[in-house]
Amino acid sequence: MTSNTPAPDAPEIVLSDEQQRSSGFKELAVVVIIAAAFAIFKPDWFRTGAAFIVILGILVFVHEWGHYQFARWAGLKVNRFALGFPPFIYTRYHKGIAYSLGALPIGGMVDIAGLGSEEEMVAEVKGQGTVPVRNTNRPWGQKQFQDVNLGWRFMTLFAGPMMNFIFAIVVAVGLFSLYGAPDMTNAKENSVALVMGGSPAAKAGVQIGDLITSVNGTPTDNFSKIKPIISGSKGAPLSVGILRDGDPLMLKIKPEMETQPRADGKGTEKVPTVGILFTVDPKTITFRRLGFVDSTELAFSSAFGMTAEIGALLKRAVTFQLTSLDKSAVGGPVKIVQSVGQASRSGGYFQLVSLAVSLSINLGLLNLLPFPALDGGRILFLGYELVMRRPVDPRKEGLVHAAGMVALLAFMLFITLRDVIG
Repeated sequence: MTSNTPAPDAPEIVLSDEQQRSSGFKELAVVVIIAAAFAIFKPDWFRTGAAFIVILGILVFVHEWGHYQFARWAGLKVNRFALGFPPFIYTRYHKGIAYSLGALPIGGMVDIAGLGSEEEMVAEVKGQGTVPVRNTNRPWGQKQFQDVNLGWRFMTLFAGPMMNFIFAIVVAVGLFSLYGAPDMTNAKENSVALVMGGSPAAKAGVQIGDLITSVNGTPTDNFSKIKPIISGSKGAPLSVGILRDGDPLMLKIKPEMETQPRADGKGTEKVPTVGILFTVDPKTITFRRLGFVDSTELAFSSAFGMTAEIGALLKRAVTFQLTSLDKSAVGGPVKIVQSVGQASRSGGYFQLVSLAVSLSINLGLLNLLPFPALDGGRILFLGYELVMRRPVDPRKEGLVHAAGMVALLAFMLFITLRDVIG
């Protein structure tokens, strides 16, 4: 939480709005040219990328709006509300707040005075920041983050993830009420949703979207029929019948023995795996509209179910019990783009909206993790202040968040490279 005041011997170069717009338009032009090339030569990729940007933009707007609105209600000074990363191609000032659009449409930000923006973190690391001083007498709308009480600070931080949860539930209620809830009575869970890189299935040539129609001559239209055959193979090669784009194929897959946690949670066991995550064939799903009460009940239960699944995954991660399937299922922007592409190809609007609901819950939960630079990490420092009756030294907290930001960027780079390399 530092200001962006440079040291006298290190003058800061501040770009004017005109300079930022000029720079931003150059980057936007590059983005537009690349997008146009994909639209002409790779229309499927273009549609997937466009859907990804729209979904991500909505989720980021909802998240950042939560921070923004509670900051305004708390009387905090908001310097900027932006969609997209800088340089900014458009900025409009209203009541002292800059509303901006960035040239890179993959994120957003709300710059709240005293909270510690990315620029302020950099200044802190360079020793160019100044320690903020609490002043409760600042006028309404000009207060800095440290000026307001713990309750308002907590809600300002918590509001972003909270809005992601609220958005997910509201959209789910609308989806179940207007489009319908999926009826899985006759659904077939034999569609390949994920193939782990380097797995037996990947080596055999299995692809996302394939339908597993038989294993060792036994018809299989559901995962409940596929799993026992794989488990009983004891690693012996399997003859797998596949339907790909209407064409039947026969592949040979030799399972690998992998150590996994037991179903009862007691110890581990070696089980044969092929490296496939199954999902329901969207063409076999029927839908039935629900009333408002039933839609709301189903929306909440679905949200809690997703939250529990993510929590279980995080638990396995911190206890070093992630399976190969877990590791392959976790991904960054590339994996999300692939999921958007699959949803748009396989099921249209329902799958896309359902994916947006899932991503919104994921975004909310991940931001609540107690890691520096995330909302949860900042809330953790508020918890320290609540217990110890004094805040952490702002300079030290700023350095912690700066280090956390570097670690997060490094992790995102790693996971993106892993997704690309496969």
